[in-house]
Amino acid sequence: MFKSYPIEIINSNELILYYPSELKFSDIQTITFGSLTVSCKAVPQKEHTKTITMTKSLANHLHIPDLPLRLHLFEKEGSLFIGPIVGIFTAGFTGFPGNPMGSRSYSLSKFFLTFEQVGVLPVVFGIQHIDWEQGFVTGYVYHKNKWKQIEVPLPNVIYDRLPNRAVENLQNIQSLKTRLQEEYAIPWFNPGFFNKLDIYNRLVNESAVNKYLPKTVPFEEKSLKDMLFEFGFLYVKPDHGSSGKGIYQIQTVDDEIFVRFRDNAGNNRLIKCANITKLCNFLQEHLTGPYIIQQGIKLFRVDQHIADFRIHTNKLPNGKWVVTTIGCKVAGTGSPTTHLLAGGQIKTIEEIFPDHEERKTKTKKLVEAALTLSKYIEKNINGIVAEIGFDFGVDKSGKVWMFEANAKPGRSIFNHPQLSKYERLSNKYLLLHAVKLMEQIITNPEKIFHEFILQ
Repeated sequence: MFKSYPIEIINSNELILYYPSELKFSDIQTITFGSLTVSCKAVPQKEHTKTITMTKSLANHLHIPDLPLRLHLFEKEGSLFIGPIVGIFTAGFTGFPGNPMGSRSYSLSKFFLTFEQVGVLPVVFGIQHIDWEQGFVTGYVYHKNKWKQIEVPLPNVIYDRLPNRAVENLQNIQSLKTRLQEEYAIPWFNPGFFNKLDIYNRLVNESAVNKYLPKTVPFEEKSLKDMLFEFGFLYVKPDHGSSGKGIYQIQTVDDEIFVRFRDNAGNNRLIKCANITKLCNFLQEHLTGPYIIQQGIKLFRVDQHIADFRIHTNKLPNGKWVVTTIGCKVAGTGSPTTHLLAGGQIKTIEEIFPDHEERKTKTKKLVEAALTLSKYIEKNINGIVAEIGFDFGVDKSGKVWMFEANAKPGRSIFNHPQLSKYERLSNKYLLLHAVKLMEQIITNPEKIFHEFILQ
């Protein structure tokens, strides 16, 4: 496990750093912080002091911010690397210092609850905060219950928290990603959003996980007819959608076709179509963009309301995947989905399965599915992934189904008072993953560059 040390600044005009004597480094010629390198000597502490002590002059040269910091040290070929600076890349800045990321400010502030414990410096920034000529980022940190801007070198690692696909697909965002990855060799993790059909196609031929996948096909009129004939119960979903928007639940009952959906005003609606032709006409009028058709699953119910599960998984520095949170979402009255915007409620698995043995059995199945799918999604996609949010269903026979995997899972499930503590754990694991990436890019840059950046 990596070990971090507190940063101590002493008054001196020399450029010198003292590192803990337990670290057996060779002759140090340069110090690097983020993308900035300074020629400087580094020597071990004379006593068994477990701090990184540097002169004020060196701290100024490296642009070390005036914050309580614990950071890691890595050495290679006479260079000493301090960090990591973890850039949390996003968009939608408001210009208001007290609330710089709008409604997302609160969620992003939680990354600063454990940053000292983990030994990293998180900095929230956007495309407008980069000074390319100087190689600096003027980003945001959350300290003493308020946001403040600091100037630091370009980060060692970037965690992608772009808010939506529209922003991600902007040309200037894509160009920035390419430049930072290819010119500066900065690894990004959790880049991009998963598309439902793409994930299905990547996993359906994997025998270890295809048992969890409801049949999924692109939306076409013929496919709609075939799937409705085969299953009698379907979901029509935006391939690039999120938050339950634009989803249609379709079911045949006694030769009649019923459609549940949320209208533009946010109301849950139920309509009847006399035949498949009228159903197709209705959908063609309402669907915009690429859609998929997904096999419907008869879910178990809680107080007559359908329920499914949100599970967060995180990748640890040792490469193993772990489940950090399991919560249950119970649908609102008349809703086609369990999403909170459609009236859904969050409950703990203890509330859903009060019987210990039943809860143990159901939890084991859900955890096994989540961990197996995490490994195979990581295996089958491009880029570095460190967290996944899953939507799972359990049918009336107890079989587990994966409805969706999210590369940028929402945090609403953590609003439940008994689940809120797990958000802190998930964020801690994400920051630990950044430490591992920094170590890898220093010790084996060719592997990271060719496996993740040039793929």
